[in-house]
Amino acid sequence: MPMTQEQALEVQRRCRVYQERADQVFEPWGFRAPEAVIGEDPGDYRRRLALLAKKQLPDDHRLRQVQVRRMDDETLNAIEPQLFQACRTEAFNPNTVKPGEFRRVTQTHPDGYKEVRFVGPRSFVFDMGRPGRRVVSFLHQYDASGRTLR
Repeated sequence: MPMTQEQALEVQRRCRVYQERADQVFEPWGFRAPEAVIGEDPGDYRRRLALLAKKQLPDDHRLRQVQVRRMDDETLNAIEPQLFQACRTEAFNPNTVKPGEFRRVTQTHPDGYKEVRFVGPRSFVFDMGRPGRRVVSFLHQYDASGRTLR
């Protein structure tokens, strides 16, 4: 049975609400949520967004094993906030970035300004320093083998 125009507009409005919610989650990752396909069921669209959020999690994350496509709506209502919160948290986790690389994380605050952070396993400033030597004592003099000099 075809939908009326009012029903189609209501479905689009519901999907846009889900898209805005997912945009806030995916913003630190540097991309936006995809738009709903015309005529797509809002429940299927939510599952598609939840799958996209799940793919951003590390392989060893406990929510990565959740089967989102097979969930009914009530279970999805319980899992979706946890999945989105985990996705937001993992965006700032330096262990999710490959060694030697950095991820640019842009966060928009409620008052409108954008904060840009770079997340990575180790700061580039670490490589600029020179390797230090261990200080044994400031009061006595020692030679290279660690014996006291007189």
